[in-house]
Amino acid sequence: MRYLPVLLLAVLASACTYTVNTPAGKVRFVEEKEAVRVAPVLSLASTPTKTDPTLTVHLTKKVHAPIYEAEQTDEVSTEVNFDPTSPIAFLLDALFGDGLTLFGEPDKLRRALTGIETTVLGSRRVRSEPRRTSELQEILGPWKAGAVTIDIDNAVSRWVVADDGGVVSVNLAEEIGLMQTYPRDALNVTVSAVTATDRDDKAFRLDLETARGLYLQGVDMSSHTPGAAPEMLVTVRVDGPLLVVEVINRGGGATSQLRGTLESPFPALSGPELPFPDTTRYAEIPIRIVFSERNGFVPEDVAVTLTVIGR
Repeated sequence: MRYLPVLLLAVLASACTYTVNTPAGKVRFVEEKEAVRVAPVLSLASTPTKTDPTLTVHLTKKVHAPIYEAEQTDEVSTEVNFDPTSPIAFLLDALFGDGLTLFGEPDKLRRALTGIETTVLGSRRVRSEPRRTSELQEILGPWKAGAVTIDIDNAVSRWVVADDGGVVSVNLAEEIGLMQTYPRDALNVTVSAVTATDRDDKAFRLDLETARGLYLQGVDMSSHTPGAAPEMLVTVRVDGPLLVVEVINRGGGATSQLRGTLESPFPALSGPELPFPDTTRYAEIPIRIVFSERNGFVPEDVAVTLTVIGR
């Protein structure tokens, strides 16, 4: 009996990882930390009206800084695994199967002899050490967390920080409501931003009607329960074209929703102004100021006579 010799192969499986780098080009960028100049740029997106008290400001940063360059490459990592069973299967197939006819099929022969499996592990972009050039460049972009100052008629000033998009949005009625007196004229509003080297200012004017409307919007009429009783002193005076009613609280508690209403036989007093005819030479007009207050601490009514002297 003849025996067909069988060749046993011992093959060690192996795997390796290699990286291929391909150029991705040159990148240029501005290094803001080395800026020679940073200037603020303001734009007024919206200013308040009688119906909308919102002031919206866009804050931009103009940076003059050196340019840096760096080379970039795409780095791809690949893992190659060798399957040791593929050559053995090939030899057994050659001996007991198709025999030497396999040598006439190059693709099948190659796959059997190599048994290589390839897996892409990942890719990343690698930047070389940046180098500074001799060029300077100016760029514009939103000033994240930049700050602006809002000044109202040199009477109220507020410092506001912009959001991540460089936007400042303020309810100006709340700021005007902090003024000590009812507006007697139009209000000048200035918005400013400052850096170490530059500043930018944007100004606008609120007409008298809008200024007074926003002032009244800013009055706090929320409910309040005092811990102690308020003690109010009321005085009335004429200040130019204004009839001024002043209420001073000398007590330990606060009032809640204090309101005053004019009562007079003269119909024009129900409006915001007193339009007396040009022919008026002398008039004595009785008026009464009637108060209301949510918690029952109501000041006494004030009865006065408004004297008008024509010229």
